[in-house]
Amino acid sequence: MRKILLASVALASLVAHSASAQSYNPNYPSNVPSSYYSYGAPQARRAAASPAFKKFSIGFDYVLGSTSMASQSFTLDNPLVGGESYTGNTDKFEDSIDSLNFNLGFRPWKYLGFEAFYQQSLSDNQIKYQESYSGDSRFAQAEYEVKYKAYGLDAVGYIPLASRFELLATVGVAQYDFDAKVNFNAYKNTSMNKYRANSLKMDDSKLAFRYGGGAQIWLSQRLAFRAMYRYTSIGGDYFDDVSEISLGLRYNF
Repeated sequence: MRKILLASVALASLVAHSASAQSYNPNYPSNVPSSYYSYGAPQARRAAASPAFKKFSIGFDYVLGSTSMASQSFTLDNPLVGGESYTGNTDKFEDSIDSLNFNLGFRPWKYLGFEAFYQQSLSDNQIKYQESYSGDSRFAQAEYEVKYKAYGLDAVGYIPLASRFELLATVGVAQYDFDAKVNFNAYKNTSMNKYRANSLKMDDSKLAFRYGGGAQIWLSQRLAFRAMYRYTSIGGDYFDDVSEISLGLRYNF
């Protein structure tokens, strides 16, 4: 995660320092030459001097997420005959969950736009406990698995600061569906076949507000690199909140 963040900062610095000669952001006021505003200038010449305003976008992000869960204890019966029960806690769930995000944007005004998105987490399965017996080919292990999907709509505010650089602020509403599960599975060493399991599901489904801020750098008149931070308060039975850092590209047309 640290390497990705450092790489994004380095890319942003490189692009920002090389942006002095030409403006790639077609929505930035300085893109329009002063002659465009000259009194009596032919309409055709003014239209040619001004880059087309980009109202639509398609985007893709890699999202580094961190979830916070309410601390709750639970007990699962041992799937091995004669084995002891397993006592666990939701604190053992992996809180770092990466995901992929796809969105469609509509920017009818220079300083305000909207983006619809769909986000799907990558699968995450962690082994937290294992037990076996001498001379027995069977063993049992506790496996923690969590994943989620989200979809919704964000309002995006744009603040142009330079010819190819602008700050972003977002507020939106999204449906978050979490699927968390603890499996206490029994296997056979010889084949790794699971033959018995006890499970506990901890699912949450919430409609929640989310807030964010970040920056966007125009790499060309159509392509932009974006880095964002977002926070969502879930307030579910098991999941409290989600913090996300996203890095991605927007194709504007």
